[in-house]
Amino acid sequence: MNFAILSALGVAFGYAIAEKAGVELRDWNLTLFIVGVVGAVHFFWQFRAKIPKLDPVAAFSAVAVLLLTAFQLVPLPVNLLRILSPNRVDLLNATLPITGGSTRFVTLTAVPNQTAEYLLTLAGYFLVFLLVRDLSFRLSKWPWATAWPLLIVAALEAVLGVYQVYAQPSGGTATGTYVNRDHYAGLLEMVLPFAAMYPAAIMQREKDNRFESPALPAINASLLLAITAILLVAIILSLSRMGFIAALAALLVAGVTALSLRGRQSGNRLPAARWSRWIPPALLTMVIVLAFVFLPTNALVARFADLANTDQISSDTRVQMWRDTTGLIKAYPLFGCGMGGYESCFLRYKTVAPMATVDYAHNDYLQVLAELGIFGFCAGLIFVMRIVQRTARAAAYASSIDQQYIAIACLASIIAILLHSFVDFNMYVPANGMAFAWVAGIAGPAVSRSTRHPSPKGDAN
Repeated sequence: MNFAILSALGVAFGYAIAEKAGVELRDWNLTLFIVGVVGAVHFFWQFRAKIPKLDPVAAFSAVAVLLLTAFQLVPLPVNLLRILSPNRVDLLNATLPITGGSTRFVTLTAVPNQTAEYLLTLAGYFLVFLLVRDLSFRLSKWPWATAWPLLIVAALEAVLGVYQVYAQPSGGTATGTYVNRDHYAGLLEMVLPFAAMYPAAIMQREKDNRFESPALPAINASLLLAITAILLVAIILSLSRMGFIAALAALLVAGVTALSLRGRQSGNRLPAARWSRWIPPALLTMVIVLAFVFLPTNALVARFADLANTDQISSDTRVQMWRDTTGLIKAYPLFGCGMGGYESCFLRYKTVAPMATVDYAHNDYLQVLAELGIFGFCAGLIFVMRIVQRTARAAAYASSIDQQYIAIACLASIIAILLHSFVDFNMYVPANGMAFAWVAGIAGPAVSRSTRHPSPKGDAN
């Protein structure tokens, strides 16, 4: 039954990816419906196993984001709204002659319909997180099982992207089923650490009996290494500058962490001088730096060259958008302008690209701060940072190779997309947000109330 639930959830994820990453509301609503049905079957009809409760800090912060988004939809007296969000009242008065409506009770959000849609999306993300976390406990005999759907879907997307480039006589850009190459790279960079760490875990697991074990582990590891290669190639061919940097950063984090923690899962570090333990991580860092220099294609190098141009940086539209977004943030500091309200409310503060529509800030942090305010932003940040902190600790004190490498993969994946989010809006792409929730769910067992990590033996050295 657990594998059936996982497969159904994977189908929902695959459908969202196939339908332009869920950017069309109709397709995304169907994905949310499937996720809701799967969640109902799993949590209400299936036999309940004893699953450790979610860490209170993570649970409270996640629920706080949902409640604050819902609070934006509550009609409030105008006098109270003048205190909570004065600019929202000014906006109401400015638009009242055109839109009409009530002046007694008004919502904090300027766009109630869009906020309601985002509330459903956020609830869907949280449900995916809880489902994958629950399945990670139930399928503990197959530690990597919950990552299989991510690997399969991302591998298919990577193959499609490579085909798109080489099937055209004049070449092209890898985008898969995505509309935007940066969002396409965002998906692949989140899955890349799992594809890299999975074969490492297999070979590390089999190293003690490699002369007796069958060839199947080596075949599986080779297949996963091939997936790792195709994911990296597709990211390069997407010509996404930040996608390429984030992918290399993910590999660097995963590799350095794994090398730094080698032997720790057995309760004892390897008997070696302290200085010698840093040689492998240092060599890996050099390899990643060389990869940054030699792996990019001429087209990708050209895109980096454009970025290095001083005139380009001074007139960069994206930087101007960020500057203008700070005006929106200052206008709605506490509760934001409403989830999904960026495009509408930004017009008053927009000086960049006057003839173009700016619907996203191209910076997830600034846009969440503008739409949810300081309270919602802090709640979301606490949730993510709690997962990062607990996952890093789980990697350091794991009791097995698989647990350690899964935690490292989750950590590298989250860091990759957090890095990419500084210059793009990956979290506002429904399928990518679902992928992030999925990765957080895989890391979920580490974010449990009962998690305790005793210090390993020999750690005093």
